[in-house]
Amino acid sequence: MSRLRDRLLGVAAIGALVVVLSACGNAAEPELAAAPDSQGGLLAAPETTVPPAPTTTPPPPTTTPPPVTTTKRATTKAAPPPVAVPQAAPAQTVDWVPNGGDEFGAAGLAGGRWVAYDSPGSWDNGRRSPDAVSQADGMLTITARPRQGEGVSGGVSYTQGQTFGRWEFRARVDKGKGYGAAILLWPDSERWPEDGELDMMEVPDADRGLAHTYVHWGADNKTWGTKTPGDFSQWHTFAFEWLPDRLTGYIDGVKTFETFDRAMIPTGPMHVTIQLDQGPAVDWMPAPDATTPDEVRLQVDYMRVSAMPGAPV
Repeated sequence: MSRLRDRLLGVAAIGALVVVLSACGNAAEPELAAAPDSQGGLLAAPETTVPPAPTTTPPPPTTTPPPVTTTKRATTKAAPPPVAVPQAAPAQTVDWVPNGGDEFGAAGLAGGRWVAYDSPGSWDNGRRSPDAVSQADGMLTITARPRQGEGVSGGVSYTQGQTFGRWEFRARVDKGKGYGAAILLWPDSERWPEDGELDMMEVPDADRGLAHTYVHWGADNKTWGTKTPGDFSQWHTFAFEWLPDRLTGYIDGVKTFETFDRAMIPTGPMHVTIQLDQGPAVDWMPAPDATTPDEVRLQVDYMRVSAMPGAPV
């Protein structure tokens, strides 16, 4: 009986073991519970995926450093790029003192006051002849003749120079290719370009549509200037003031040129010249051609010169 009981117990034990093993093979994996945080709550399980890369690009900086530019001064009479001009003090009143000039009312050129050119032409073009200069009807006339020899032009130079002052004149020039009017201040020293040149009026274009005001300075002949539109085959009034701290030009009472750059301002005496120049000159004026009239005239109604009180002359 005991053997039977022992056998039954053995069978029962084997059956229980089979049931347990079967249950183990079919059991689901346990879920991982979140660990409690320090406050008793549950902390989320850490992410195992890498967040995607941002889809937007950061905006560029809102400010861009300005580019560095270098401006070179022009060394020819071609119009230079704009340059900064120092600001002036308030305009000063000058009690100009009359100091010569000419109303051109005499029957002929005043010999002690003016000298007519007798030399090769400007840029070695043609010839400057005293015969090109005349004075009548209250005006000075310089007449160019392109078909006389290699071309004839002319000019006159004032014999009295001064340092600083004001020059006022009324002038016109006939239309005509290859000849340009130039009324300017030239250094008494004849040291050019070191001692400067002040071009109060230059009209090189055949149609006389622009009047140029230019300054030359320095051993390398730097230039700077302005140009004013108009019909300069008609009469216009020009004025130019040369002071220790500025140069100022006017056409018909309107300021058209001014600089306060001390490097540009001459410091030695200068005198006025009146010229009708013959081309060609590179980048400035062509040669006369078949369209040029037989005569081209520069006419000046008056030249009034004033000095600055106390200035050396």
